[in-house]
Amino acid sequence: MMRFKHSKCPCCHMVGLNIKLTRKGVCTKCAPLKDRDYYLKEKALPVWYDGDTPMFTLPSVLTGLTPAEMMLIQRLSPFVPLHHIKNGLFGLKGHVCAFEQDVQDFVNRLPRKRNDVAMIQVLQRVQAEIGGNGRTTIKDFKVRKKNVLDALVFLKEHSSEYADIEIDMTSLDWIEGEEGDLESHLIVSNDMKTIHDASPLDDDLGPAPEQAISPKLGNEDVEAFGFIDEGGVAHLSADDQIINNELQSTVEETKQSDRITVDWPAVSDVPINEYGSTRIFAQAFPWLFPGGIGDVKDHPGSISDWGKQLLYYEDGRFAADKIFSFFAMNYIVRHRNSSSGRFFIENFQKNRPETLQELQDSIRAGDTSFVNSLTYYNKRVKGSNPYWIGKRSELYTWINHHVEAQNGAPTFFITLSCAEYFWKDVIELLKDRLEHAGIDVSDCYVGSSKMSSIINDYAIVIQEYFQKRVETWLDTVGKDIFDIENYWVRYEFAPGRGQIHAHLLAISNDQTIYELCYNDLQEKGGEAKRAKRLADWAESRFGLTASVGEGFDNRKIDNNNTPVQFRFSDIGSDEQSIYEDTQNLLKFCQCHNCSGFCMRQKTKKR
Repeated sequence: MMRFKHSKCPCCHMVGLNIKLTRKGVCTKCAPLKDRDYYLKEKALPVWYDGDTPMFTLPSVLTGLTPAEMMLIQRLSPFVPLHHIKNGLFGLKGHVCAFEQDVQDFVNRLPRKRNDVAMIQVLQRVQAEIGGNGRTTIKDFKVRKKNVLDALVFLKEHSSEYADIEIDMTSLDWIEGEEGDLESHLIVSNDMKTIHDASPLDDDLGPAPEQAISPKLGNEDVEAFGFIDEGGVAHLSADDQIINNELQSTVEETKQSDRITVDWPAVSDVPINEYGSTRIFAQAFPWLFPGGIGDVKDHPGSISDWGKQLLYYEDGRFAADKIFSFFAMNYIVRHRNSSSGRFFIENFQKNRPETLQELQDSIRAGDTSFVNSLTYYNKRVKGSNPYWIGKRSELYTWINHHVEAQNGAPTFFITLSCAEYFWKDVIELLKDRLEHAGIDVSDCYVGSSKMSSIINDYAIVIQEYFQKRVETWLDTVGKDIFDIENYWVRYEFAPGRGQIHAHLLAISNDQTIYELCYNDLQEKGGEAKRAKRLADWAESRFGLTASVGEGFDNRKIDNNNTPVQFRFSDIGSDEQSIYEDTQNLLKFCQCHNCSGFCMRQKTKKR
């Protein structure tokens, strides 16, 4: 696992663990291309030009923008329904779309006069999550007018999507020097609280906090979004309206209430036609597309190729931008389903009902062929009910096949978890990825308060590494110790912490122990005999035992001695070192702690 490193293709500018470079120095996908600058000439890369020189990284004026400042410079306003999972991780719940935003009118009145300037700092108190402790996180939500102006000036000069905007700079006359003193306009709301999703009891929430040590979180790991509305130009959801009302009530209580205002561009309530010529991504995410090129409309390949190329783009900006990632993923899935669905209907359903009434009449007459065909096709739509039903059928077919082939039924159910905050190889790979992106790696170490945000921003590194680690485990430990040859793996992302893990069904080539246990059950007192046989076999074969050393209950595991951050090669070869590592591993991984994460059925008494 120590040998894995990232590779970068100079043609498509992708960086990843699975990118293999050919003798030509480019990846296998770009090798057939005759021109190494193919994607650059096709305007398929999100670059900007300094004169005639293509720049592959972001300009300084577009980095470090706050969420509010990003929203102010968008020409299109994307709607992305998110819900918070844990530790700053978010999930998508629903579909996305984009609306026109009147930046033209807004920037004509930018920057505003001194008394109009406001910076809002929201204090967001994160209530105790299931099984965890609450923590208070502060996130600045501020609009620095100079930053907005500088970003718009740059985009007007370099982005094809912003060339027609006009900026009135006369309102900056009140600033003496390069920056104005805006600290007196800082307003703090101390009563903001978040509402967390109620997780069903049978959800896989992952390990209890005591068994998966929570990383240290910095002040920027949980973000708050909101603004003071000036008169209804913004379309607010119910949750956003609550935030808006809280801020408004805070403003009314302060002596500066007549000076506090954050002007906002008007947003249309008519969604953008995604199938037209509008380059939605370049206009909705200008801080990612500084030259106005590299949009999905510019890419010569498939929509999936475009998404993958940006996900693995060299500086990591697209993978780190959560709103873009969710918007792009949903956009790609919907368009891919729409395209293949149209092909299915037009080519395989010649006698399809033309109207809803015709379909209803057919169903009443007992003809459900169209519905059945559509349901069968929907197995292609990942995440749909037919998709998971199809996957379950595939698993049953796999099991029945191996039973018929006399390989036996699955004999192991194994869960493989990810220790992304502690594995040395992951930390080294994250450093490697940050270096490819030109980012400082000094905060990338076990125990760093920045590790949570680094791991969230570069989750693709964790996922690629974890899958390679699972494959390596199967080829080594799985094959040599468990005698596994046939297996079925499902990767999941637990809502409890949002990170990848795997569930594994496996068939051992050695069925002897199961035959002996079966024979034990045929005898009188067979249950006890079988239990003894299994216990002896597990201890001799895998070293599994319930025996622990003296003082085990008082043994403490923390960030410094958790066994998952040490390779076995780091452990001393003497008997005492191996003993200490074994006891720590038992304490960390094998002891159940009842908590909000506990999967045991709750009784009425509890």
